[in-house]
Amino acid sequence: MVKLVTVHSSHSQLFVDFLQRYAVYNDEQLEVMSSEMTSTLRLDAYCLFETIQQSLLQQDTLYQDFDELLLKLTNSNQIANVDQCLLLHLLRQWCREWSFALSMATKKHGQADIKNNVHRATESTSLDISKYANLFAQVPIPLCNVCTLTGNIISVNQRFIDAFGYDLDDTPTLAAWWLNAYPDPQYRAQVQQQWQQAMIDARINNTDIEPQDYQVSCKNGEQITMEISGTIIGHEFLAIFKDATQRLAAEDILRDMAFLDSLTQIANRRCFDDTLNKQLELMPKQLKPLSMILLDIDYFKQYNDNYGHVKGDQCLYQIAQCIASLLTNEQDFVARFGGEEFVVLMPNSNAKQALNTALQIQQAIAQLAIKHEYAELGYISLSMGIKTLDNLSDEGDLYFVDAADKALYQAKRKGRNAIVVSKDLYHD
Repeated sequence: MVKLVTVHSSHSQLFVDFLQRYAVYNDEQLEVMSSEMTSTLRLDAYCLFETIQQSLLQQDTLYQDFDELLLKLTNSNQIANVDQCLLLHLLRQWCREWSFALSMATKKHGQADIKNNVHRATESTSLDISKYANLFAQVPIPLCNVCTLTGNIISVNQRFIDAFGYDLDDTPTLAAWWLNAYPDPQYRAQVQQQWQQAMIDARINNTDIEPQDYQVSCKNGEQITMEISGTIIGHEFLAIFKDATQRLAAEDILRDMAFLDSLTQIANRRCFDDTLNKQLELMPKQLKPLSMILLDIDYFKQYNDNYGHVKGDQCLYQIAQCIASLLTNEQDFVARFGGEEFVVLMPNSNAKQALNTALQIQQAIAQLAIKHEYAELGYISLSMGIKTLDNLSDEGDLYFVDAADKALYQAKRKGRNAIVVSKDLYHD
């Protein structure tokens, strides 16, 4: 068993020598050097770390905490230049990362493996601990390294533990991860198949593992959506986790925007077409009627021309919101059909129910009393055409919108402010 000990002061001279060697650089230069993964500063710092660990491995010990020594050096008279404080800060940060990575390897392997090669942090020799430590230090997302031969989880970074709550004790193997992260057997089987296929595709195409979204159960019971991708390295893969919450929220917003009419703040024509297709697909299964009301603002061109486009836009918004407020059935749907036309789609509603809704809309628009001196009534009114499908064989879905449009045309010919049900006439 490898024993863990704190840093002995006998090694402090190694750190002092390192600090003096880089004291010639100012803070700005050190910041630039520290940001480069392969800079001399980083490599020398890791060599220092590894040298001390190698010397102690001969005594079957490992450093547990470099902070104690480095903090003492900060206040000791061995530090002549205050500018070395930045170097000390960098050393503390890197040593914490490297110590964590080494502890992961130590925990997973026996003493013999670590003594043979202190910087071996995987079950193969493909990546050494310095590369892993730098990866842990630089990538602010969860990482998990897995051996495909044994199914063992070789190492995880601190971000992984922070995100999910699981450490190597909780998930020492991939099998344990599947059980913990995906407790539902059906979903777990789906995820395993999905991930396995992604692995196969990556090997065949010699590419990285394509990112896909997964619902991961954390140790505290919380479920989070993670975009999980990865890269295959010999007989290992490195799984990369990215919180998908913000991306999915952004996608929802963009999706809503794509189906929203920005002026009236109701659904647009594209959304209507999509909704209509879905409802028509459901009709053979549900065997229930589907009604449509096509509405047009009477004499809207005259309104726009005489009151201006700003007033015209306000009128369109008022009409749209008024119609939307009247639809109490959760399945009913209103959209801007185009220009001054609107459409109401009413699943599970027959012609009589659609007519009642149209009459309510007519009354509500009259109560708005939007002044229109250039219309016969002196205020804004609507013409409406109604069509109901009892089944798809009834004129067919290709004629559904066309039939409602013809009924609307009839309503306009009747003198406007009228409602026409296809095949039957209803008006004031």
